Amino acid sequence: MRAAPKPLSIYLLEGSNSFATAYYFNYLLFLLRDHHGFGDSQNLALGAVHGFLFMASAWWGGRMGQRLGYVLTLRLGFAGMAASMALGWVFPGLIVQMIAFAGWTITMCFTWPNLEALASAGQPSDKLARRVGIYNVVWAGTAALGYLLGGWMVARLGTGSLYWFPLAIHALQAAATFLWPARPSFETPASSQPATGSGIPTARPPYFQKLAWVANPLSYMAINTLLVMVPGISTRLGLSTPETGTLMSLWYFTRTGAFAVLWLWGGWHYRFSWFAWGYALLIGSFACLMVSSSIPLLIAAQCAFGWATAILYFSSLYYSMDGTETHGVHGGIHEALVGIGIGGGPALSVAATWFSGNPTAPAWAVTSVLGLGGALMAHWRWRARNA
Repeated sequence: MRAAPKPLSIYLLEGSNSFATAYYFNYLLFLLRDHHGFGDSQNLALGAVHGFLFMASAWWGGRMGQRLGYVLTLRLGFAGMAASMALGWVFPGLIVQMIAFAGWTITMCFTWPNLEALASAGQPSDKLARRVGIYNVVWAGTAALGYLLGGWMVARLGTGSLYWFPLAIHALQAAATFLWPARPSFETPASSQPATGSGIPTARPPYFQKLAWVANPLSYMAINTLLVMVPGISTRLGLSTPETGTLMSLWYFTRTGAFAVLWLWGGWHYRFSWFAWGYALLIGSFACLMVSSSIPLLIAAQCAFGWATAILYFSSLYYSMDGTETHGVHGGIHEALVGIGIGGGPALSVAATWFSGNPTAPAWAVTSVLGLGGALMAHWRWRARNA
């Protein structure tokens, strides 16, 4: 009889998925720049399509996992990602590349909500905080390695490795899911209340979930606008692809370290001050990253950006999963909201550039929306405190 998934095996699948997806997505943008003439506007448009596909597919993927089982849905997702990589590898033409990219995006969204659900299911609040903390450190750390090493991998292994390397990983992942039952049973905790001494507040103001579900898409507006602009930033600074990967991976590693701190210290749970400072850091650091040509300033801004994106993401995932039993559905909601940001930032940037003709338009357009979002969340906080 096949055993239910163990935490270590879930984290291994999660980490390998994060490394492979970070490698393919981020360095596909460089391939499109170098082989197909993509500039900032084309990469932003691609990022917008990616995000909106992600949004719809993640919602669907989470609900599919709740109905069919997390493991079976994962299996379908990994198989679809492998097939998409094979298609892109065999046919280098731009149209097929876009089809492969779309297929990869859709099937990838069958994986993340259900990996989150497997990591969270059946856990009381005190153990859930630990599980979510480890989950965040694993995916963030392996994504950082994927970005850092990706430029050197393309240079040493060739652009074909953008396809065959993720293809091999996703095929192994799909095979690994056959070691698990298609629908494992998890023990339902007797109570969702935290254990004594866990450090998690017993008071859980419901507006925190609302705040986090708004802030995380806005955070991903900033993240994915930055990511799709990196090839242009690289050209502006005169950096090679490996050098760019080294420089611009810093915020990934800072985010990983911040996730570790937030996992080990739960004093930030349900405290608005931590949330607010994180959001303020997001706005300031994003603006600096988008307009600065100073490498020391880029380094400092990345440190702030990593901390900001960590607290906002961790808040969204933790407040989504805390106190719920439908982890697949809530994982899908969390990822769908991420998709809104992934698509919204590039789409807004493309529109702002088109209307203004100003190459700095993405910076001020997204920063302005982040500021409006911050004002709205401050208003919600004020209403909740005075209700």
